[in-house]
Amino acid sequence: MPKVRNVAKHLSIEVAKGERTCHTNSNHKIAAGEAHLAQETRGVRENICKLCAGDVLDTALAHLATLRTGLGL
Repeated sequence: MPKVRNVAKHLSIEVAKGERTCHTNSNHKIAAGEAHLAQETRGVRENICKLCAGDVLDTALAHLATLRTGLGL
């Protein structure tokens, strides 16, 4: 059986070592020690705070659902 790719492997949960700025909303800060969503694509790293992570994941799920429907799955 062929290997199945994880298209979401660029997303992970990390704990900030220092204060960070959210890449979704630059007014949001991620405090040191706070868990957040991290995205790395082609060597570019983005940090997404908990306030924005839900919307980001909801958008991704909706996109995946659209792809499944388009393929008749």
